[in-house]
Amino acid sequence: MALIELEGVGKSFSMQRGRGMLIGRGGVADWIRGKKAPQFDALNDISFTVERGESVGIIGANGSGKSTLLKILAGVTAPTRGRVTVNGKVASLLELGAGFHPLLTGRENIYLNGRILGMTPADVDRVFDRIVEFSGIEEFIDNPVETYSSGMFVRLGFAVAVHANPDIFLVDEVLSVGDEDFQRKCRERIGQLREEGKTIVFVSHDLSIVNTLCERVILLSGGTMVVRDSAQATIDYYLRLVGRKKGIHRFAEGPVEAIVSHGRLSVFNGQREASAPPGFQVHLTSMGEVHSSANADWDVAERSETGCVARGRMPKLPAVQCWRLNIEGRRIHWDVSLEVERPMHLRVADVNLFFPTAYMHWVYGDESGGFPPIPHGQTGFLAMHPANGRVHDVAAYPDEGNSLPALMVHLAGETENRRLQWVNTDYVMGCRALQAEVEFPSEEANLSPGSYPLVSLELDLEATPGGIAEVVSRYRRERTLTSGGLNAQWDGGMVRLDWRGQELTEAVHIYNSLLMNNFWNDSQSMHWERPMPGEGGITVQGRSRRFPYSQAWELRPVEGGIELCCWLDAHEPVQIQEYQVSVGLKTAYDRWETALENGPFPVIRETDDDWLHLNREYAPGRWAKALSGTLPSVMLEVSPEAPAFRMTALNTGYRQSARVLQALRTPEAGGIRFDAGRHLLFQGRITVL
Repeated sequence: MALIELEGVGKSFSMQRGRGMLIGRGGVADWIRGKKAPQFDALNDISFTVERGESVGIIGANGSGKSTLLKILAGVTAPTRGRVTVNGKVASLLELGAGFHPLLTGRENIYLNGRILGMTPADVDRVFDRIVEFSGIEEFIDNPVETYSSGMFVRLGFAVAVHANPDIFLVDEVLSVGDEDFQRKCRERIGQLREEGKTIVFVSHDLSIVNTLCERVILLSGGTMVVRDSAQATIDYYLRLVGRKKGIHRFAEGPVEAIVSHGRLSVFNGQREASAPPGFQVHLTSMGEVHSSANADWDVAERSETGCVARGRMPKLPAVQCWRLNIEGRRIHWDVSLEVERPMHLRVADVNLFFPTAYMHWVYGDESGGFPPIPHGQTGFLAMHPANGRVHDVAAYPDEGNSLPALMVHLAGETENRRLQWVNTDYVMGCRALQAEVEFPSEEANLSPGSYPLVSLELDLEATPGGIAEVVSRYRRERTLTSGGLNAQWDGGMVRLDWRGQELTEAVHIYNSLLMNNFWNDSQSMHWERPMPGEGGITVQGRSRRFPYSQAWELRPVEGGIELCCWLDAHEPVQIQEYQVSVGLKTAYDRWETALENGPFPVIRETDDDWLHLNREYAPGRWAKALSGTLPSVMLEVSPEAPAFRMTALNTGYRQSARVLQALRTPEAGGIRFDAGRHLLFQGRITVL
């Protein structure tokens, strides 16, 4: 059943000047002569229906007639011509708090505003507590609203409106007010109303919210309906329609097309949008506040058929974002820099590339996986994998049969403070996102005037399976050593071992950890650079995020295994209580040996939380071995050149469920002091017997 019907609706306004003018055009003289004032058609020939339970969005540029149309539906103003039928109880979220009396308390205004929205006192009684809780102003509910801040006023107005339980909600840009937390809360509530089957007509400039909340979108341009189709198709058309205005530029080469639109970049391939409606945006975090490129004042300084230079002045920061874009063949190149005009603080810059959920699979270096569904109620971003500064090539692709293109993204440069990461957004935004993060350490976060390059990306919109496979293979080769049937693979602070395709290590794999100030500093938590070819193997450098030291690992293949050499580069004198090198293995290993003793690995139980040492003898030794009836034996052996270690066997807790061979170095008395400079931490071998 249609709850809303419009047929040939138009609305005209007189452009006549005020009667009080005594001179000039449009004044009293024209009125006396009976000269008619010109008419302005805000709406012309609008016809559509909205069915029960449907969510319809209305979009368009400022002055296109969106708010006028919503006021006609709300009964605030009458159409000049045409027919309007609205069946059902209506709640209009056109101007939050309209009807509030400043001298009445919040409690009294809830009842007053509820009556305006068609609620009886009994209706308000039933939802009063929920209204107050949603508004978050419980302690001020009995104060006059004239004492409320604007944010409190908005919260209370929205809370009353969304609990009025009407048949039809008319919403006009209310989700653009209030702080970020309140906006998120509003979006979630509107989403709940939609799922409850309420009919919603929603006006907004935020295309991502429109796309998420609305099943159908109506586009207005100059008071006329241009498109009535799916939300995605209408938004695509709208982006093209406004491409002639300041701050917006459309450029293309062959099937690849891009649109820069006031701090958002949208990309298309063969007329199909590959980006999600929010497009690609840049967010700057300064003094705890996030500043979006979509809020900047943009101007396209240079234009060409295949590219542009766009500049956006940030409203709350003394800085200008500069985007340089161009298309070469099937690739889009995007350079983002920041021009700082006065000293400012910048902690993080995030370049967010939002993609539709039709992209079901991600590739990250040589890792891959599937994007899970985004569940209702997910309020934060969910990472698909740990961020790793060594990965500069990623990809995503849809299921077979989907017309969206497979895509690859390359992050240029080897700077360690730039990282890529695939994430799922929250439920309301409903997108996949690739985040290119630039992190400024605290000592570098205060920027002086000047130009700062942030990110340089290359997006390939016609990636092939072969091209993606080559990237995966290249990353795998860079961090993998092979010795006979044994493969050793570097993985961000640890090394994985597999024997002829069967993984031997588990949980922590091969890693080291240093105990400083009663805090274990694991190698996985360090910031590691990309592996580099070394003397017959690979070398990788890592920096501690907490303490003044770095590590360098050298890995080389030897017969039946790998040789591992760990160096400590102390940037200043450091004191270490003890440290260890460990090999975490599958639970299929059931026995252990050292030069001093041997024994079984006991069963790891669900109640086991802590790691358990299985040794009784802790005299220095040179090797420890793990044995299994189904897997080859593994031995951890310390070289004679290395310091003295105590060789131990352990079980991890239940959560990690692994056997561990460990070389533990403890001081004879006090701690282990390393002066500034390079020191040998460990040298030895891990071999398969």
